[in-house]
Amino acid sequence: MIPYQKLFRRNQLRILAQARKIAPVKGQRVYLVGGTVRDLLLGRPEVDLDLAVEGDGLLFARELARQLGGRLAFHDRFLTATVYWGGERVDVVTTRQEYYPRPGALPEVEPATLEADLARRDFSVNAMALPLMARDLGEILDPFGGREDLARQTLRVLHRNSFRDDPTRLLRGVRFATRLKFIWEEETCSLVRQALAGGYLDLLEPKRLWQEFILLLKERRPVAAWESLIDLGWQGLPGAGLPDVAAGRRAEKLLCQWKWRGQRPLEASLVYFLIATVKLRATALAEVLDSVNFGRKKRNLIYAARDLLPELAPCLARGSLPECLPAGPGMAPEALIFILAVAGWSRLPARVLP
Repeated sequence: MIPYQKLFRRNQLRILAQARKIAPVKGQRVYLVGGTVRDLLLGRPEVDLDLAVEGDGLLFARELARQLGGRLAFHDRFLTATVYWGGERVDVVTTRQEYYPRPGALPEVEPATLEADLARRDFSVNAMALPLMARDLGEILDPFGGREDLARQTLRVLHRNSFRDDPTRLLRGVRFATRLKFIWEEETCSLVRQALAGGYLDLLEPKRLWQEFILLLKERRPVAAWESLIDLGWQGLPGAGLPDVAAGRRAEKLLCQWKWRGQRPLEASLVYFLIATVKLRATALAEVLDSVNFGRKKRNLIYAARDLLPELAPCLARGSLPECLPAGPGMAPEALIFILAVAGWSRLPARVLP
């Protein structure tokens, strides 16, 4: 079996080497867990580092950051920490179990065994662990059949109340299914449909809902994720309704053309955000932007694009190209692509780029 270390970047290997030195000294058992193990088994590039510590994970993270000379962020309430070093990050969690005081609420946590920690996770493919000292992937701990589900390219929840406890798992599952091109296990699919029909997403605080939706927009195929959600019975975002899938598909084509013409990289997720929120009223949009912590530059781009849309879209819908379209210097390309897509264009005008 190929040593899994070959799938990590250089500085990730340095972080892991330092972690291996710390664990025996502290008398702690440390594991690679969750999405890290999943992506290692899939042989995917760009593996993230997630560690679980049986013992005091916060103490372990503090010592790791100290020895690396890295930066440390604590999340005491959830017994987690993040270490930043060398352009990399590693998330460290104390193995824990969770209790949800009410559906959709943030969990209450307490230290527990590794198996209890794996049992609290969202899907079986994310409920595996690999001892930090392991030499290859043959030493994976898999109490819930995640490896078999990976082979079947299937997403399966670990218990029937999973989506009620944490409705963000609905969006997260669609992200995983779209990214990995997986299918839903039959009972899990039924639970997803029930959860969406039952309005479980409405149980979330708006901030959590929008933060999870932004993560979906940052995927490589967000429009496919919209389609999957709609097929499962999703009713759309509060105040915004369902995203315009046709406009999203046109935006995909426009973004590809922009890239092919050798222009500067764009923030594609902003284009999709504009399409998804085009029906939001200004006051509701302002609340959303506050909740997702968009900076001033992004906010200005979003507001400018929305202001230009009613001015330019009717003319573009007739197939003409206003003199102002290339904009003068103020038109951001993300705004341009959003407006073109909403107006029905799927081809970049020749005037826009040389």
